[in-house]
Parts: sequence; C-alpha cells; structure tokens
Amino acid sequence: MDEWHARVRADFPYREGRTYLQSAGVGLPVPAADAAAGQYYRDVAGLGVDAQQLWHRPAQRARERLARLLGVPVADVGWFRNTSEVLNLAAASVDWHPRDEVVVAADDYPGVLLAWTRAETAGATVVRVDPGRAQERQQRLLDALTPRTRVLAVSHVHPWTGTKLDLTVLGRACREVGALLVVDGIQALGATPVELSCVDVYGAGVFKWLLSGFGTAVGVFRERAREQLTPAYRSYANPPPSTSFEYSAPNLPGLYVLDASTAYLEELGWERVFGRVDALAGQVADALRGAGVQPITPDGARAGIVTFAPADSTAVVAGLAAHGVDVSDKVGRVIVSPHFYNDAEDVDRFAAALRAVLPSGRPDAG
Repeated sequence: MDEWHARVRADFPYREGRTYLQSAGVGLPVPAADAAAGQYYRDVAGLGVDAQQLWHRPAQRARERLARLLGVPVADVGWFRNTSEVLNLAAASVDWHPRDEVVVAADDYPGVLLAWTRAETAGATVVRVDPGRAQERQQRLLDALTPRTRVLAVSHVHPWTGTKLDLTVLGRACREVGALLVVDGIQALGATPVELSCVDVYGAGVFKWLLSGFGTAVGVFRERAREQLTPAYRSYANPPPSTSFEYSAPNLPGLYVLDASTAYLEELGWERVFGRVDALAGQVADALRGAGVQPITPDGARAGIVTFAPADSTAVVAGLAAHGVDVSDKVGRVIVSPHFYNDAEDVDRFAAALRAVLPSGRPDAG
C-alpha cells in the first residue's frame, strides 16, 4: 500500500467491518469537516457581526478552487442551496413563449423533469424523450432537438443507470438550434472531470462526491446564460441591472466545510482522485460480469456509478448489507458507487457478497 493510499484509508475509516459503496447517496466527510463547521460558529461567537470579515474568506477560497477545477471564470461560480434551486432558477429566468420546447429524458431525476412546470404553464412543451438503452441516451436527446428547443436539460451522470453524457457534444448541438444546455451535475462533480466550455448552466449539490454535506450547491451560470436569462430572484446581492443569479447569503457554515473539502481534494490531486474513481468503477463492472451480471452502465460512458437490475433489487441490497457491503436500491436497480477512498479489497468484498446473495447466480440485466 503506497503512502497516498494509506493516508486516504486512514482518513475515511467508516464503520469497522463494513464496506461503503454509496457515495452517489452521501459522500463521507473529510477529516477536517467537523472542525471547519465549528469554526464558523466560533468566529461568530467571538466576534458577532464583525466576523463577517472572516466568514467570506472560506467561501471565496472554495469558489476559486471550483473555478480552477471547472476551468471557468471565478465570477461564473455561485452558491445556492441545492441542485434543484439552480435548475428552477434557470427555468424561472427564461422568457417563455408558446411553442417553445424543453427537451428532457423521460426517466431523468425529478429535479430535472419538474423544474420546467412554469414553462408548460406559459405555453411551452416539455418533450420527454424515451432514452432507450443506456448507450442510446445521448443520441436520442440529440435527435429530439429542433429549432423550437429553448433548453436541453440533462443529468451529466444519470443517477439510476450511471450513464455519463458528453456535454461538449450536447452543448454544440444546442448552439446549432439556439438552445441553452442546463445540467444537473450532482452525480459528476467530484467524481469525474467536468468540461463546461459548451455548457450554459451547471448545478451540483456538494453532499455526494464533494463530501461537504447538505445545504450548499455550486451553480455555474456562463456568459451565454447571463446574456439570455433575466434573474428571476432579486435581492440585495443582485439588484438590477445585475446579471448575477446569487441573490442572498449562502450557507456559510457549509462553505467553511466546502473550503476544507476542496482544499483536501486539491491537495490529493484531482487527476488521481478521478483516475481512482474510474478504475474502481471499472472493477465493479468487471465483478458484475464475473458473477454473470451485465451492468446497465456503459463502459465507455461511465463516472462513479455502476448499476444493475436484478429481479428483486431490494432483496439483493439487503443481502449485501447482511454481508457488510452497503450499496443503494433505487427504481429497481442496485446502485454501486465507489469513491477514491475505496480500494480493490472493497470491490473484492462486494464481488464475494454478490455471489453469495444472487439467486441462482444470475439476475436479470434489465
């Protein structure tokens, strides 16, 4: 075990005797998270409102790190409460007209689907695309774009198939028809490289792969979005004619934690973090095939989530838990999501538990 690996394993102990493969649900916090959250309250307890000079520093440091990670100007990065707020804010900021269209995958996360309710009220049509098999998802979305499309809304990584979309391909296609690309990035940011050169709006909560708890989300509104959208929410932070979408104070204790988490991850090295997630997800996919199970998640379009669909996903997840392996059960799929703090031994334990749990050794692939 090399020094990097040994440090990571020591920093994320989890529960003794158990293997955690649920980072797509909630990521384990970095070692400094509890102290970071407490520091906000210590600052305020000691200085009251005069702590304001201190509490914006962690927020700015985290903003700068995420701007570096995403390759965007610092001014494009904003703080919001959750991914759904970013998506709904984008949707509410469009000047909708009858016959406008919003293209979504019919099986996408509710936050991606429901943000466009106001558009329908204004006479627009939400085009719900049948995504077909996992490897067909991207092309079917592309095929649905027309000159009437105002927005293509997608999950960067689909939560229940693990399919990762190519945002550059989608964004270029959106530009050809004059549409905006709006992306739910919560299952990607922190697990896989994110390229935003052709993305207009990107929102991601930080409690999963960024390991930073609930109540904070990153919202990236690129220049093209700011030119076409009028912020629906106004307050002291963005009075007209501001084009900023940040309208009020963020979750400052949460940003103290995000500052600590992004500092830790940047020190580890994003390239190594992403490489490890990719390698572990590949090992999970290989373990499934070794047990006679075909993963739903395509090998060539994958981030940190690998899923499969047994005949009884609830029973399989319960069986794995009984063997000390923690994974998720959603919409009839078993969702396995290793992060960089896992290792090959964790995957081996999952594989052994899966072989012990599967009825007749072969569930349906779905």
